[in-house]
Amino acid sequence: MLAAPLFGQGPPAGYTDYEKFRFRVRELGRSDLVTVKSLATTLGGREIYLLKLGHGEIDKKPAMLIVGGVESDRLAGGEICIAMAMRWSRQHKKDAALTKLFDRYTIYIIPRPSPDATERCFGKPYGLSATNQRPTDDDRDGVTDEDPPEDLNGDGWITKMRVEDPAGLYMPHPQDARVMIKADPKKGERGRYRLLSEGKDNDGDEAWNEDGPGGVRFNKNFTFAYPFFKVGAGPHQVSEIETRAIADFAFSRPNIAMVVSFTPEDNLMHPWKPNAGAESKRIKTTLFTDDAAYVKRIAEKYRKIHGEKNAPTSPKGAGSFSEWAYFHYGRWSFASRPWWIPKPKDAVAKTGDAKKTDGKDKKENDKDKADKKADDKRGTDQLNTLRWLKREKIDGFVEWTEVKHADFPGRKVEVGGFKTLLTQNPPHKQISVLAEKQAKFAVELLGQMPRVSIGETKVESVGEGVFRLQVTVVNTGYLPTLSKMGAISQLTFPLILSLELPKGAKLVTGHLRTHLGPLAGTNGRSKHTWLILAKDAKARTVRASVASPSVGKSEKTVKLP
Repeated sequence: MLAAPLFGQGPPAGYTDYEKFRFRVRELGRSDLVTVKSLATTLGGREIYLLKLGHGEIDKKPAMLIVGGVESDRLAGGEICIAMAMRWSRQHKKDAALTKLFDRYTIYIIPRPSPDATERCFGKPYGLSATNQRPTDDDRDGVTDEDPPEDLNGDGWITKMRVEDPAGLYMPHPQDARVMIKADPKKGERGRYRLLSEGKDNDGDEAWNEDGPGGVRFNKNFTFAYPFFKVGAGPHQVSEIETRAIADFAFSRPNIAMVVSFTPEDNLMHPWKPNAGAESKRIKTTLFTDDAAYVKRIAEKYRKIHGEKNAPTSPKGAGSFSEWAYFHYGRWSFASRPWWIPKPKDAVAKTGDAKKTDGKDKKENDKDKADKKADDKRGTDQLNTLRWLKREKIDGFVEWTEVKHADFPGRKVEVGGFKTLLTQNPPHKQISVLAEKQAKFAVELLGQMPRVSIGETKVESVGEGVFRLQVTVVNTGYLPTLSKMGAISQLTFPLILSLELPKGAKLVTGHLRTHLGPLAGTNGRSKHTWLILAKDAKARTVRASVASPSVGKSEKTVKLP
């Protein structure tokens, strides 16, 4: 018999609702590393918290923005953000490398960008769509929120409903009848069930639960590839308090050089692919070839730090935050899926009542090998999830139970399925390990930032008090000073090369302020030459400086002969 489930009712144990989350944020605010600010108050009266980590003039140093909980029911993202901030606040004085890091850079963290949607995960019935509290007419019938899911079996969860129907598309998996897969007529299979969300057809339109409570998903409300008229997208782009507040914050901070987000739309385990043929199009929708090599190398570093393999395929975003950050905000955007259900080493192909005497039992291993060789992958992820739940002693699946349903008289209706909050979030005991990996990657990523300096300078007299000054600007960091997308969007401040002349001197050729184009990473350089008339100058020095909010500043004093 299995031991008592690790998780009981509701979200995984250890995850914090808004009140406990707010307490943890306030505790962080007591650190001399962390400054806490509210970006906005949601419709539900909850604060969207911003954590600023750094020393000195925080908003004037090159910065990274980290956003957790982009998909609000992926609770681990916000928890990891808090754990990272706590780790850094405790270590920044003890670790010389961290001290230097926070002297040079700022890290902004928004742990829960849509707190109303996240809070929905902590209230019964569990498993509702993680949207904010804006009333919406998802089915466009003139009424809002009139067809929500219902907890038909009274277990506190919204799961699935399978209805016996000869015209149905679904059938039980031959290895485990709990898993439902689409029947394949080419294999002589016949569907037996319709698969629906648990609930009733309250508005009588023969659609179930299509207009539930609330409305807008944070990760569908941004401007890039916005999914017009789709459920969860909102009435228009950036329509919500949450998305506006974060977009406004981002645009108000030209010092942000890169964005890291925790989301299933990961581009680190599965980097975006460039398409040179699409780069000439007016609307840019693919990663630029010029940026791809940098993203690939950073993704390799991430995979080495993360260590896990077999990451799920990354979905394509529509109105997503991570893609907006690259294509419309013009910054480097790195999206991380911090956790997924691993494939257990002692995986058992059949998880129902099969008894396991040893993890290396020959019969089980033979079955595993057969699974790997099978061409039919239908239900593979669900079978693996059942194995993992059993191994971890997590009560994460509702057994199919027959219920009476007025919408289907004379038909067998069963309610059951996965408790998604328990299958898409890791046990809380793993948060500290995941946060350690993400913190290590964030530090590594800051180490790849562009770093400009005034390199070689050369001054020569050309006669009659006129001097030729030549200055070379060098980028010694790995990343270019601007991504290709950032240069095209013109939303990121360019490098500006400035000269400060001694009193009485003036330029013969050139300008006191010059906009520089992007400098390639790893010793990309740009040379500039001026003629300076300094015949009557009392001082004999020229100060050259190069600066950008997202790159930093370097200056050098040059003496005239």
